[in-house]
Amino acid sequence: MVLKREQIENEAFAEALFNAVEHSGKASYQAVLGKLIARHPDLKTNIDYLSELVKKVVGNTNSLAIDEQRIKLDQYRGYLSSKEPFKKADKKGLPEIPNRPPIVVTRFAPNPDGPLHLGNLRAAVLSYEYAKMYSGKFILRFEDTDPKTKPPLPRAYEWIKQDLSWLGLQWDELYIQSDRLEIYYKHAKKLIELGQAYTCECSQDDFKKYKEKGVNCPHRDQATSLKTFEEMISGKRMEGTVVLRLKSNMTHPNPALRDPALMRIIDTVRNPHPRIGSKYTVFPLYNFSAAVDDALMGVTLILRGKEHSANSLVQLDIQQKLGFNTPVSIQYGRLNLEGYILSKSKIRNALSLKEFSGEWFKENDGWDDPRLGTVMALRRRGFDPKALVELMIEVGPKPTEASISWDNLAVLNRRLVEPVAERYFAVFDPVPLTVSGVSNEKISEANIPVHPSKPELGLRKVSVPVVNNTVMLSISRSDYNSLSQGSLFRLMDLFNVKIVLKEKDRLEASYISKSIDGVKGSKPQIIQWVHNSESVPITMFKPKEMELYILKGLAERSLIRKSSGSVVQLVRVGYVRLDSVGESITAIFTHD
Repeated sequence: MVLKREQIENEAFAEALFNAVEHSGKASYQAVLGKLIARHPDLKTNIDYLSELVKKVVGNTNSLAIDEQRIKLDQYRGYLSSKEPFKKADKKGLPEIPNRPPIVVTRFAPNPDGPLHLGNLRAAVLSYEYAKMYSGKFILRFEDTDPKTKPPLPRAYEWIKQDLSWLGLQWDELYIQSDRLEIYYKHAKKLIELGQAYTCECSQDDFKKYKEKGVNCPHRDQATSLKTFEEMISGKRMEGTVVLRLKSNMTHPNPALRDPALMRIIDTVRNPHPRIGSKYTVFPLYNFSAAVDDALMGVTLILRGKEHSANSLVQLDIQQKLGFNTPVSIQYGRLNLEGYILSKSKIRNALSLKEFSGEWFKENDGWDDPRLGTVMALRRRGFDPKALVELMIEVGPKPTEASISWDNLAVLNRRLVEPVAERYFAVFDPVPLTVSGVSNEKISEANIPVHPSKPELGLRKVSVPVVNNTVMLSISRSDYNSLSQGSLFRLMDLFNVKIVLKEKDRLEASYISKSIDGVKGSKPQIIQWVHNSESVPITMFKPKEMELYILKGLAERSLIRKSSGSVVQLVRVGYVRLDSVGESITAIFTHD
């Protein structure tokens, strides 16, 4: 063979590691074989040898834990046919809108009763992306006209704007519905004057009976509706005594479409609106305010969930009765995030019962607890905003239900952070390791790549003080548990050692050699470490579904040079966001 056997083996191992890391720890024999033949077609002349080699390499690779695969991939990356750390995400883009309007104006209309979460993020991303795709306009509208059953959170207006800005979804126009009540009154009166709306003074139980029977309410054709509506606005009527209803069809097959309510009275002395207090008492229901605003704001394309099917028909009826143009509506299926709560009401209830946060995440009232699926929680956890946007684009406006998992999101995010995240050592539940037989001439500092495949980022110099030919280190308890007396292993990027004594919560080892060549062929375990005098305490919050684990340990001191908010990779632990940095560090686990 023209190529040296060692070169072929290294390339095969590199390709197997790469393939395994991209496929949850399991390399494919066919994929690795194909890579090698594509790179070196002349190897076909010795296919039997190559096949046996690849089978052996793939077997060895798949026997490793995925964190070990990632470590070794960093070491063998130079042998890859492609130096890209991961395949670039295939951005398929969004499907064309059939029969789309000539001018595209979209809107995202959240209720500010809490921050954004992955469920309503879909509407935001699709609305923004389609507006951009067709060189249109994207409107942000806060729908905050229910101060009683869905009271707005005063901070949520800014939270939502911050979330959208962080995601790169910049709006062209901004509206707040609680500023527009006089506009709704004007169009409510117009509907009454057109004979298309009436004031109903039935009790809820009585109207429910009429609706179930498909018969008209006795107030439907009274001539006093306009006067009664004026009395509602002026405060002469009390909450629960009268509502404004749309004249639709009381025999419609769908009971939700039988004379739906448009406006109601809310006692804002008892339930003041957080923005406008008790100035108004008559508020529109969702269908009326949305129908009027969509028309007046020139919205031509609406993207929303299929649960709004009935609402779409009510809004269409309102717009047609008022003589407005009607938008195109695209309805998509429900989106589920496996194992996580997306309902804001459920999150709010859990927060009120102190099921989340405890003493750790108080700054945003617990809404950024890393166990939650809110955008602010994902931001604090260290996700890249592009990963969230890309995930929503991949899901798209499919009419069927879709489920996503943290694995889906982690794959997208890893492609973005892997090329730029600096590497650092940290050990959790640390166990002391005393290494004897080390001289200053042999080692005084470790020069460790900031990023193993980005040499241009340079080295981080980690001081390794030696006292009386002894180095005092710490390793993770998980590594301590895997070692036994006589074990030969390598302290990553430092030197090779052999365990001479293993006792409870303590290890003693002897220095063997500095270069990895000194243990070549023995395939020693590679363990990360920190020097006791050159370390800082680290606390890591690790969410797993609805649980939050708190891990304490030591991190290399060079980590304190990073700023709060930085995303780094703790070797053999995973990606984390540094929540606070000082003489002690707090980190939040993102994913492995």
